[in-house]
Amino acid sequence: MKTTSLFQLGGIAVLLSASLTGLGRLIYYLSEQPVLPTMLDTWRGIMAGALFILGFGAVYARQSKAGGILGLIGYILIMLAQLYFVASDAVSLEVVAGLATEEQIAQVPAYAVSSSLLQWVWVAGLLVFGISIYRTQVFPKQAGLLLVLLGLIQPLTVSLVWARVIYILLYVIGWGWLGWDLYSKAGIQIDENP
Repeated sequence: MKTTSLFQLGGIAVLLSASLTGLGRLIYYLSEQPVLPTMLDTWRGIMAGALFILGFGAVYARQSKAGGILGLIGYILIMLAQLYFVASDAVSLEVVAGLATEEQIAQVPAYAVSSSLLQWVWVAGLLVFGISIYRTQVFPKQAGLLLVLLGLIQPLTVSLVWARVIYILLYVIGWGWLGWDLYSKAGIQIDENP
């Protein structure tokens, strides 16, 4: 398979992941934020996370030469956090299926520690990778700024409802933009004109 095709598939994966995440959050907020997720929403989260992991590798590969160590650090941080998010959705699937309770899962020390720590890993990854995108100019600079804004708004989503709405909008626009740009310009090299 040609590199162009792999970049295009990666772009589609990131675009679908952003769309699924945005749709899931929209349904969550419109359904008055139920305490337990539904089976369908949990599977949607797992699918969105898996698509993101597959597509994000292509996003990183597209700018890896120009991104340098900053891009690599951002990539590692975002991938660690995203792998945790998929694993967390898998644990939620266990709760939804009735195989475990929230109380049982909360008693696992590694899960409790990683739950609080990896949120900050995600924030750091967004900030670092967003700066890397801004500096390399392989992708549009504004998409990098959107990732930096995501990283800055993420901590506010815990307590402020309006920050959640803005976060989801920026998430869908930022990652969707990167996915579309990767898909549409897959064959164009960094120093070439379209």
